[in-house]
Amino acid sequence: MQFKKLTFGLLMLSSILSFFGCSNSPKENNVSVTELHSLLADENITVLDVRTPKEIAQGKITTNALEADFFEDNFIEEATSKISKDQTIYVYCKGGRRSAKAVVKLRELGYSKVYNVEGGINAWKAKDYEIE
Repeated sequence: MQFKKLTFGLLMLSSILSFFGCSNSPKENNVSVTELHSLLADENITVLDVRTPKEIAQGKITTNALEADFFEDNFIEEATSKISKDQTIYVYCKGGRRSAKAVVKLRELGYSKVYNVEGGINAWKAKDYEIE
């Protein structure tokens, strides 16, 4: 009986975390907006914006960011057509949940150098970094 309660509790916790968009993306797959800001200043890097067109119209972290709407059915095809597996990719969205999920999907497909930008464009704005 105790085992059933524990199993049920774990199942409920998993469901709650999934509902609120928590990701199973390992922390080593993440970079902060501060790190991304430094990288953008020093290097020519690849950034992938996985927000909707309506969100993108409100501004981007960098005008050079590639775009692939995470909510579209063809998201994976759209994203992978724009990036190669040997590139280092920094993925962002509005708050970091979609991009974390996108990173997991891309890593499952063999993209080993793909990183989630923690907090997304909201964290970028909170640091008062420029929106393009």
